[in-house]
Amino acid sequence: MQVSHHNLLFVLLFAGGIILPTAILSVLSFRNIQNEMFLSQKNFVENLSSFQDDIDNAIQKEQSKIYQETKAASLFLYEQPQRLLDFGHAAEFKSVDGIEAIFLFNNGNLIYPDISSKNFFKSSNFSNSVPSLLDKRLFQEESRGLKDSVTKKIYLEQRNRSLHPASFFFESKEEQIQNILGLIRFYYHEKRYDDALKLLGILEANPHQQGYLHADLTYSVNLLHFEILVKQRKHQEAQDYCLAVLAHFLEKQNIDDISLSRYFFESAFTQILSFETLSQEKREAFWNLRENFNRQLGYIDILYNNKDLFQEILDDEASSKEGILYKSTDNTTLFKMSYPYLSGDQVVIAVIDRDAYRSRILGKLETVIQSYKNIPYSITGKKDNLIMGEIPENTPIIDQHIISEALEWEFTLYEKDMQDIHKETRHRMFLMYGLMLFALITVIFGSFFMFRFITQERKLLSMKANFLSSVSHELKTPLTSIKMFAEMMARGRLQRAEKVQEYSTLIGKEATRLENLIGAILNYTRMEHGTGAFKWERLDFSICAKKVFDAVEDIGVEKGLTFYTHFEPNVFVMGDYTALYSLVQNLIDNAIKYTEAPGDIKVDVKDDGDWVVFSVSDTGIGIPLSEQKNIFNDFYRVGDEMTRSTKGSGLGLATVKRVAETHKATISLVSKPGKGSTFTVKFKKAE
Repeated sequence: MQVSHHNLLFVLLFAGGIILPTAILSVLSFRNIQNEMFLSQKNFVENLSSFQDDIDNAIQKEQSKIYQETKAASLFLYEQPQRLLDFGHAAEFKSVDGIEAIFLFNNGNLIYPDISSKNFFKSSNFSNSVPSLLDKRLFQEESRGLKDSVTKKIYLEQRNRSLHPASFFFESKEEQIQNILGLIRFYYHEKRYDDALKLLGILEANPHQQGYLHADLTYSVNLLHFEILVKQRKHQEAQDYCLAVLAHFLEKQNIDDISLSRYFFESAFTQILSFETLSQEKREAFWNLRENFNRQLGYIDILYNNKDLFQEILDDEASSKEGILYKSTDNTTLFKMSYPYLSGDQVVIAVIDRDAYRSRILGKLETVIQSYKNIPYSITGKKDNLIMGEIPENTPIIDQHIISEALEWEFTLYEKDMQDIHKETRHRMFLMYGLMLFALITVIFGSFFMFRFITQERKLLSMKANFLSSVSHELKTPLTSIKMFAEMMARGRLQRAEKVQEYSTLIGKEATRLENLIGAILNYTRMEHGTGAFKWERLDFSICAKKVFDAVEDIGVEKGLTFYTHFEPNVFVMGDYTALYSLVQNLIDNAIKYTEAPGDIKVDVKDDGDWVVFSVSDTGIGIPLSEQKNIFNDFYRVGDEMTRSTKGSGLGLATVKRVAETHKATISLVSKPGKGSTFTVKFKKAE
């Protein structure tokens, strides 16, 4: 690598490109941190003004959006149904989030809703008195006729029920009508629906002459009439009857029974929509009728319950330049929209849904407040109830004003204690100091590891160079011997058969040495490709180890070494035969290489429960403790390569380690200089 040959240049580039700029930035950053206190005070003053402006703008924009939506929705109110026949037609209706109801006026007249009298707001009061449909004399005549034709029936019915007959002949009109109601209930339970309808007809014909028959009882009678028609499966008559009651309701000059009428019509419309024989056209018409009528009925209910507030806001000519005017009570808030917001004499009065309106405003405020978390403020309601923020004690007020006329919210800004600003500033300063120190430490450690990497890289390159030198020498030596002996034999210089045999044996040994060296390199290369290059099989490790020992035993014997072996049979492992052969060969070869005569070598294969243990011990030179952590590295050899007497490639133990890791085995070393070494490899036993 070029880096290793130009370390000085690399160090200069590293220092000039990383360390020096980091040091300069650190100095500048520390100086800026010192000014943080002054900047925090200045930023707080600026943020106060920005915070106040953002709060006001957020509310104004949201209110303006509500005004625009209300104006757009009011355009559709002209198309809403105003006559009975129009209620069955679908009309587009726009609702506004935060607005409960919208009322449309034009030139002082109520345009929507228009169920009640057009003189609703012109009358001085809302009298419950209405013109009588029939005079008192007519009612008395019908009551007398009732005595003649019906009372006898009542008498007979009650006599059959063992009641005293004299108790049903009353002179009082109220008592007579109560008696009729009792008989109606009796007929209804007995399912004599036609008789019940006749008596109901008498009551419905005189709704205002019967003092006891107030609005609640009137709609009860109407609902009973309707339900009897439904029970008789007279669906068309039930529909006609419901529409007749609706027409009568719309003709009334005042509305004083909205909740009761709503219950009747909701019940009637729901039952009609459940008729299986109802055509699709009628079903759609009644559906629209129910939706439109209920909506307008709800609006009239609001109008009736807040008539004084509506009258007040209509009569009030004062409004802002935008044409918006607010009026409120404890329960209701209205705003009037008029010229110049609307054209001509149009006036829109909207009833605010306080919960929904409040949610819309709060949603916008929360977005703004997230950017100003350290500013003391409070938003309070009409009764000083806290909406947002908090009210600090004994803190001067900087500014206070109304931010929502509709909700009557008051926004207050407070001064902030300088000690709090200093405390927050110190926290930020400590954080920035910490970040700067972390950055410096990171650079220092990074530099350390970078230089360590450079050193290791240079060392690795040196070992590779030694490897190439050693391998070249190892390859050249046997080749030279083989070439020399072969030439002597080829030229016929050897006349004696013993010499020919000797030289042939030497050629064979040198060829084996060359083969072993090439095999070691090839095995190492194969390890580089991972487990994909292995052929996995179940094999007896003792047989593999014994075969290796038989191949190298002569070398050790010739060197004057003594072998002690133990190969326990039937110890099976899962592995690659060639790789395991290489592992055993490298360990035994190393023991022979580094043990001088007279010396001992022990090769042991045994069964240890779930494990197969292979160990090679020698009485050789041993390995220093400082070198033991490096001997399994690629190309590493103990001592200087050029002065080492024992030759090798530096790949033997690296190959052993890779084979062990690939087979998920563990390898350990126990060694003392001058006393020998013991390598132990533990394999997982095969099933």
